[in-house]
Amino acid sequence: MTCSCPKCLAKIEVDLPRMPENGTFMPCPECKSRFWVNKESYARMALKKEGKVYCDKCGKELEHIIVCAECGVMCPDYYLVQASKPPRRQIEKRELFSVSFSLKPSKQTYAYTYTAAKESRERSAAPKSVVKGVGLIVLAALLVIGAGYYYQIKKAENQFAKDYMRALYVMKTGTDLGLESCNKVSSNWKASMNAGQNFIPRISSEEETGLNKIKDATDVYMQKLNKPPKKFINAKTKLANLYGVYSRVLALAVAPSGSFSGFSDSASKSQNDFNAAVQELKGSLPPELSAELKIAKAKYKGLKDI
Repeated sequence: MTCSCPKCLAKIEVDLPRMPENGTFMPCPECKSRFWVNKESYARMALKKEGKVYCDKCGKELEHIIVCAECGVMCPDYYLVQASKPPRRQIEKRELFSVSFSLKPSKQTYAYTYTAAKESRERSAAPKSVVKGVGLIVLAALLVIGAGYYYQIKKAENQFAKDYMRALYVMKTGTDLGLESCNKVSSNWKASMNAGQNFIPRISSEEETGLNKIKDATDVYMQKLNKPPKKFINAKTKLANLYGVYSRVLALAVAPSGSFSGFSDSASKSQNDFNAAVQELKGSLPPELSAELKIAKAKYKGLKDI
């Protein structure tokens, strides 16, 4: 663990496995002052009045008292580092122990080995009412944190479900219009061939603009779904597969090419692929998204046949 001297703020490496269970005084190799280090349970955080605290899991300084920003542990036990010994501790006995630490004030590294007296201390008995009160406060705080965390998860899941159905709706609308445009191109292409003309028909600029606007809206919703909740990852993959088929339909409608038979076959295959992808998506929806789909089908006419 890397801690700071309370007096001169020098960085000191503390060998935690050799730390006495009841804490000890340690010398600062830089300013020669002594400071107190001991491990505390999270329940005592409310009683802390001075000093810095360091996570007992990763050794990093705790910037927030509820969760360690480094390792993510909720309500971690901690090591307390302060200039003076806590008044609630009394020396019972002393045993020798060794502590190794390193000081890095510059580019060079200095190593020190310190042999000190192991100081075992007894916590003064706190009134039972105080202990119970602190315990109730901690319990209440944990309940509030847990409820808030659960609320945020459910809120994110609900928002994802709504955006998922909006993406599906605009994608289905764009595919239907794209296939309709492909059928129009096929009819005009066939008519031109029967008339002995050799050119590839195109959709109007207004139709192309409409398809591109739907594509832009689809991309916006797909972007919102980039980080799905864990339970919806598979559903997001199925929607991405559907998006791939939709993109092929749009490309065919906006820029027809090749031969008449090849274009017609591609349009027909794309429609079959889209229908198959829709059925695969429906079959893999988790209960929350299935329920949201029922609501969306009543709200969006374009989803009624899904």
